[in-house]
Amino acid sequence: MFEFGRIGVLVILCQIIIITRAGVLDKDAAHKSSNNRAMHGHKLSGKEKRDTPGDYEYDHGAFLGDDYSEAFNELTPEESQRRLMIIVDKIDTDKDFHVSEEEIKVWVKGVQEKEAIRDSEEQWLEKVAPGATQLTWQEYRKETYGFFEDEGESHEIIIPSGYDWSVQMAKDQRRFNMADLNKDGALDRVEFQAFVHPEEHIHMQDIVVDETLEDMDRDKDGKLSIHEFIVDIWQPQEGEQEPEWVTIEKDQFTNVRDKNKDGFLDKQEVRDWIIPDDIDLPQIEAHHLLTVADFDNDGRLSKNEILNKWEVFVGSTATHYGQLLMRHDEF
Repeated sequence: MFEFGRIGVLVILCQIIIITRAGVLDKDAAHKSSNNRAMHGHKLSGKEKRDTPGDYEYDHGAFLGDDYSEAFNELTPEESQRRLMIIVDKIDTDKDFHVSEEEIKVWVKGVQEKEAIRDSEEQWLEKVAPGATQLTWQEYRKETYGFFEDEGESHEIIIPSGYDWSVQMAKDQRRFNMADLNKDGALDRVEFQAFVHPEEHIHMQDIVVDETLEDMDRDKDGKLSIHEFIVDIWQPQEGEQEPEWVTIEKDQFTNVRDKNKDGFLDKQEVRDWIIPDDIDLPQIEAHHLLTVADFDNDGRLSKNEILNKWEVFVGSTATHYGQLLMRHDEF
């Protein structure tokens, strides 16, 4: 194995294997719901939402952003609460000393959007030469797949078997071309954001549907059977009984998602499933936070109510947002 110029081979392999640039298509090892594939914009949190009492990691990620939320865990409870109050002042845009559900929703939505931009910016800096304002497909391909395209190199490189790299490269090129709105053969920063996070851009919805269908359609007949639908979220071990949640998912497939009742999901039915028009995750999270902390049931949160449930909003020692806060004099 030799040292591979700009990016270590292992870094590139990990990048392609988990397809980090497409959060909407990530398949979690703990995937327990077909709703995880539904497109609601950038994920509110990288943590799994659980119903376990006292487990608020998902809420911390949604309220602060995953990277920022981790740093709060290094703070004392007193410091976490002090900084939380500064955040509350930012959320309270009408300055009535309370935060409404709408104000929390706007804040969470802003965090969601900033996380997507930050992620795409990090990848832009990795892929684009310093000072460059565009990234061509050839440059992206070289930076991402160059370790097995350098025909002139005679060094031995170990590449994992069982993965068709040419198929993934073709998918990348198709997505690249769709993100290239002005069709000049290169992506600027804004177009690159659409390439990395297609879930955030309406003109990229078709590619999300196509990639989801292709990813799940094992027999390549252009539609999803109930088996293909279920195996995406549950692979039973030998002798394992079907859990209740799988039975529920099967019922959802048959009675909700399969609208024409032909036993399959076609492309339009896949679109209706993964691009719902009736689910607003920031609104859901805002309502959840309000409900948890609103002790007087007046439909808004005072600072005292938020402090009483501060651990729902932020963590403490024992949320990489703490790192951001530490960079600002107001904290």
